[in-house]
Amino acid sequence: MVLDQGGLTQLMIMIELFDGVDKPASIAKNVGITIQGVNYHLKILRKKGLVGNTNEISKEGFSFLESGLGSLREFVSENMAKIDNIVTWEAIADTPIKKGEEVGVYMSSGYLHAGKENGKARGIARNSAGKDEIVVASISGIIGVEFGSVVICVLPSAEDIADKEKFASTVSGEINPGVKIAVVGEEAFYAVSSAGSVPQIEYASLEGVFEAATRGLDSVLFISSRRFHYLLPQLKEMQNRYKEIGLKIKYL
Repeated sequence: MVLDQGGLTQLMIMIELFDGVDKPASIAKNVGITIQGVNYHLKILRKKGLVGNTNEISKEGFSFLESGLGSLREFVSENMAKIDNIVTWEAIADTPIKKGEEVGVYMSSGYLHAGKENGKARGIARNSAGKDEIVVASISGIIGVEFGSVVICVLPSAEDIADKEKFASTVSGEINPGVKIAVVGEEAFYAVSSAGSVPQIEYASLEGVFEAATRGLDSVLFISSRRFHYLLPQLKEMQNRYKEIGLKIKYL
């Protein structure tokens, strides 16, 4: 089945009917056309015998729906395959790579690498590169990434810190090997420094820890309680954007 614009709109209306949405106003809102447009297409669907007078889908209508969705799936698959052939990414070469060579593409330590090892994602090198140099590859397949986590440590106000040694020890206890350290503001920077560590993310830190998590890295972000209140709207936005990222908030 080849769907023109009208056929595609009718298919979308049929999907709404299949989902139990039979009121023209609701269909119009979900499909993105006017109520008059919905009624126009419903009239055509009834004439074709695909929909009954009470907007129920007929046997022929189910066949139309199945055929139409099958055509869409084929269309999407064919064009995704075309896109896969031209999507290119930069990667770090783990071994010497020659232009035109097929390589495996994978995430390692938060960065995209290309090498001889097999993986779900494969690529064709667009340039030659030595070990640890940048190779550009057209990639097909899915790059496997296990998402990292984000821990936000809310520090007490500076005026409430009585025992500085104990405070430094508490902060140090939240810093684990291999975890990215992020800070927001002066008190957080002082806290990490007093614990004998160096922050790796200092600016746009909230965005940074969530970005690190999408690359498979765990992070801990330190912030004062005073600054944390101002960060809440932005934090909510990050949570909505990165629903798959595990987040934990700790008050020290």
